[in-house]
Amino acid sequence: MVTPGFLPRTLRGVGGVRLINMPGVIYPEEVLHGPRGAVTGSGKAHDKIPRWGVTSRQAAEMLGVTVRSARAILSRSNSKCQLVALPGEVACMYWDRRAVARLVAKRLPLVRKVPEKLCPAREACYILLISRSTLYRYVRRGLLKEYRMRHATETGVRVVTYYLRAEVRKLSARKNAIRARVEGLHKNRLQSEWQEQRGRLQADHHQPNS
Repeated sequence: MVTPGFLPRTLRGVGGVRLINMPGVIYPEEVLHGPRGAVTGSGKAHDKIPRWGVTSRQAAEMLGVTVRSARAILSRSNSKCQLVALPGEVACMYWDRRAVARLVAKRLPLVRKVPEKLCPAREACYILLISRSTLYRYVRRGLLKEYRMRHATETGVRVVTYYLRAEVRKLSARKNAIRARVEGLHKNRLQSEWQEQRGRLQADHHQPNS
C-alpha cells in the first residue's frame, strides 16, 4: 500500500476537498481530517506567515466584532486563509487582508443613536395604517426605501431596518388623497344614481293611469 505525501487527485465539492478512491492508496488521517487552512498535502500548519494575511484578532478589529464572530463571518464568505504555527508559538489563523477589507466596505454602519429623520417599521406602519407585510410589499414595489444599519444595544449589536419619515408621510398623504378622490367619485356616483331613480319615481307618479 502507498501512503502519498501529497494529494494526487482531488475534487472540490460542497464539503471542501474530497479525495478520489484510488486502488492501493491510503491517505493519512491528518490529510483526511486536517484543520482549515492547513497544508493540503500533509494536513499540517504552515511555518511562514503569508504577506497577504492578517490574524483573526486583527480581522475582528477591522470588522468591529468579536474574534469568534470574525471567524464565522470570514468562514461563511469562504475567505482565503492559512493556519500558521511558528516555533514555540500557538497556531494562528491568517486571513486574506483584501477579503477582510471587502467585507468591511460591505458592512452596515454602526449607530448608537437613531437619526431623528428615520423611523422604525412599527412607526411607519402606524403612519400608513397598514400591516408589516404590506409595508414590505411597498418596499418591493419601490414605493419606500429601506435603510438598514447595525444598532448598538445593551445586549449587543443587531441589524435594524429604518425608513425615512418624510418619505413615509409623503406616501401617507398620497394614499389619503387617492382615498378621498375615490370616496368622492363613489359619493357622486351614488348621488347620480339616486337622482336618476328619484326622477323615474316622480315620472311614474305623474303618469296618468291608462
